[in-house]
Amino acid sequence: MPNTVQLANLAIACALYAGGAVGALHFLNREYEAISQPLSYYAVGASGWVMTSVLGAFAVSVLALAFILQRDAARLSRAGIAFLFGAGAALALATIFPTDVTSNNLPVTLSGALHVAASYFASPCLVAAALLLSRRPSLAYALALASWLALVGLVLVNHFNLQVGGIGQRIFLAIIGVWVILTAMGVRRSYVGARNFDSHRR
Repeated sequence: MPNTVQLANLAIACALYAGGAVGALHFLNREYEAISQPLSYYAVGASGWVMTSVLGAFAVSVLALAFILQRDAARLSRAGIAFLFGAGAALALATIFPTDVTSNNLPVTLSGALHVAASYFASPCLVAAALLLSRRPSLAYALALASWLALVGLVLVNHFNLQVGGIGQRIFLAIIGVWVILTAMGVRRSYVGARNFDSHRR
């Protein structure tokens, strides 16, 4: 069974890969409009395998972090850990079922509907997990608050049908991605520090 450091490294590596691959996709694939169209569109077409791998990597990253934090469930919010597991499962579902590319961003197939439903479920779960699992005051908690503001902004953008939902989604996911990385790094640092302390006591 992977130890805490291995799971933390997995969470960090997968989140970094997801961010880097998304950045590369915007340069390699000019088919979609980043300002107005969702990232999921990149999973459809010639470079679809790259975006699919991004979604899968982010799901693995979130689930790895959830497994790490579960080991310290007595001290942390169990609801926050449950939200993190829920988000990871929803992201895995969104990976399996690609979205539909439509003019109004609404799904027309069962696969597209499942993808959108999973995405809508994952986003608030990620925000709730970040808020419940971050110590305050801290940079992680500041990122959690920023993710909440970004999600509220994204909901308003979609509600008023403003053509900037794509950039709003990217900002939200970037904030959450950084939160995952910082949280995994913090857990890894604490675990290594505790092991070094115990070894010195012996």
